[in-house]
Amino acid sequence: MDVKDESILKIVGRRSGMSSRKLSGMLNIPISTVHRRIKKFEDEEVIMGYKALIDYQKTSWPIGALLLVDLMEVIPGKGHIPKKDIISTLSNFREVEEIIDVQAAEFDLVIKARFRTLKLLSSFIETLRGIEGIEETKSAIITDETILPPSPIIRVK
Repeated sequence: MDVKDESILKIVGRRSGMSSRKLSGMLNIPISTVHRRIKKFEDEEVIMGYKALIDYQKTSWPIGALLLVDLMEVIPGKGHIPKKDIISTLSNFREVEEIIDVQAAEFDLVIKARFRTLKLLSSFIETLRGIEGIEETKSAIITDETILPPSPIIRVK
């Protein structure tokens, strides 16, 4: 991966809707190079999809939360439930936006989720506590989200 690749990925990662023409101009590289490299990234699944940047305050899902989930090591009488099985269960909830597997002292997963009301958030937390393999949850309400612009561009040659 060279500087052109890294620059393209950094910009596309933060502004996926940017046109190839604008990206080409920002980086001072031919539009055909931009198209070819993006296609290669898609084919190799380096780019796995595109995501819109949404102002959730203008939607019916204005409440965001980060949920810290501690998994049980062993369930008495049942043994160990694989993390991938719990992640699969969590993936089925429409409120869940992201699931991040982490190595931390007090939790194993971070879930980013969206809700219409605080009451629905509270209900969702209770649902999480009932999922087999989840020992404890902690939550933080998102009060503001800052979407970062692409980092300063190094014009490649």
